Amino acid sequence: MKLGRFDRKLTAALLAFALSIQLSGCAGSNLLSAADSSSSPAPLSSAASADSQQEKPRLPAASSSDSKPSSSAPSTVTSSAPPRKAKSESEVQTPQKIPETKDSQTVKRLSIQNAASNGFTAVSQSGGYQALKTESERTLYKLIENSVYQVAVSKTYQNYAPTGQISIPGKLTEAEIRLTTTAYLDDHPQVFWIANAYSYGYRNDQTILQLYSELTQSECSAAVLAFNGKVQSILQSMPSGLGEFDREEYLFDYITKACSYDDSAVTNKNWKSYTAYGALIDGKAVCEGYSRAMLLLGGYAGLSGVLIRGTGEGVAHMWNGFKIDGNWYHVDLTWCDNTNTVYNYFNIDDKTLKLTHVIAPVASSLTEAQICSANAVYNMTLPVCGSTQDNYFRKKGIVISTLDGSKDDAVVSSVAAQMKQKKTTIAFLITAADYDATIKGLTTATPYKMAAYLQKAASAAGVTLSLKNVSYVTDQADLGLNVFVSYQ
Repeated sequence: MKLGRFDRKLTAALLAFALSIQLSGCAGSNLLSAADSSSSPAPLSSAASADSQQEKPRLPAASSSDSKPSSSAPSTVTSSAPPRKAKSESEVQTPQKIPETKDSQTVKRLSIQNAASNGFTAVSQSGGYQALKTESERTLYKLIENSVYQVAVSKTYQNYAPTGQISIPGKLTEAEIRLTTTAYLDDHPQVFWIANAYSYGYRNDQTILQLYSELTQSECSAAVLAFNGKVQSILQSMPSGLGEFDREEYLFDYITKACSYDDSAVTNKNWKSYTAYGALIDGKAVCEGYSRAMLLLGGYAGLSGVLIRGTGEGVAHMWNGFKIDGNWYHVDLTWCDNTNTVYNYFNIDDKTLKLTHVIAPVASSLTEAQICSANAVYNMTLPVCGSTQDNYFRKKGIVISTLDGSKDDAVVSSVAAQMKQKKTTIAFLITAADYDATIKGLTTATPYKMAAYLQKAASAAGVTLSLKNVSYVTDQADLGLNVFVSYQ
């Protein structure tokens, strides 16, 4: 099953003792030694037990004293921190109708320069557009494209800057307006300034739609300039010639390192944290910002993707779907970006995802009343994610097929290669027949293989590990294991 809450049932002291037995007696090695028993080590994130029942998406830095092992025991691995609490409000925005503005505004078209894609053929994300069913909806979609680049020079009393007003023949329903606006913004994460608000009405058998910007024309132009420069810098730093998976991994690594979860965004209504701008410029985002940033960069890097909505822990949530070498996968950067990066949600299939997430329905399956209901969560399109071929553990995990010693040299060599790159999360793929028994044999029971692997690999790589910061998180559903290390 997919692993749940990131806390272990085994005590930290037991695992610490197992590691210290293996490491403290290595002659000539300064890799890891027993911690000073007079001090109380600060706990960090730790393993997920294989029989936990509830998934917790993120791990903050540990601070609770009851999670620390006894100070009398040598400590190399500490117990897990309490997971981040689920918010009572949604982490995904839904369109909100507001009264139509009567203010007269001057709008100016923004000057937009597309970011370079470093030799890769950029992909125009179009899942939202393809999901639109009527010609009127598709016409409105194209009119929105023109409107969003016309932004008023000042704001209304509602603190929004109106964009160019849209007029389309016929009377579109509010559901059609919501769907089309959602489709356009889902396909264009680079249009980050559009507010979560709209107004509409009817005039002379025409539908009049008004969208709004969070920024004035001058503010928006400056923000777009900075944003495009950042995107261009990220893409130009990507090595040329990468395959689709490696491009996806590069962007995943960049975002999870450069962006932190904005715990205050839901309560303080920081709109930027719901956008790609917040993730890439401010370095702070909620799940929607993470997902929009990944979709944007993926498109410029030639990867087809979509935004996927649903719930996690009963709270509205967003993640990505990406097509890699012909197969679609779920990628949840937010749930991977813990105190230490975990790969449990990197390219997983529908079956595995549904162990921890609930996928929202496709809009085409809902009634107009459901689409227009408050805080409605739905998807414009849902790709079938049925493959595990490019699951991160299967693609990049160091294979552990046996603990009999016959494969030790290969494992140590692979770990050493990652240590030379100063990787702080080392991924393993457990192909041995008994996953649970293998994890125990690696970590908490004889032959305590992981301790030996880390000691020998660190010596081969010429690095010194921090004794207090060795920990792990399991992922039985993907046969994966994340081992966290830090360097002195």
